[in-house]
Amino acid sequence: MKTDLQTFLDSGTSFEGKISFTGAVRIDGHFRGTASADGTLVVGETGTIDAKLDVRELLVLGSVVGEVTAKERVEVGPNGRLDGIVRAPRIKIVDGAQVSAKIEMGEPAAKR
Repeated sequence: MKTDLQTFLDSGTSFEGKISFTGAVRIDGHFRGTASADGTLVVGETGTIDAKLDVRELLVLGSVVGEVTAKERVEVGPNGRLDGIVRAPRIKIVDGAQVSAKIEMGEPAAKR
């Protein structure tokens, strides 16, 4: 998954609320709330997310808990952890990843 990073929340940062964006955002800190994006959300190795996400693509290298709807794909990296509900037409789970989620795959997920 190629990303041209536009925004970065470094480790040690914490944000609670609602964000929306286009392009790519990387979070290595903590985010709690809701996010909607016509772009890619990268959760870095030290990133922790507790949120409802509606994004084009999601790359999990850290930890995500919540409800995820991705228009194109979700990828969980080798040390990534994903818990909750995941809706996406394509999901890639790399060896070593931890996933404990209800998964709905197929055509692009409709807004629920």
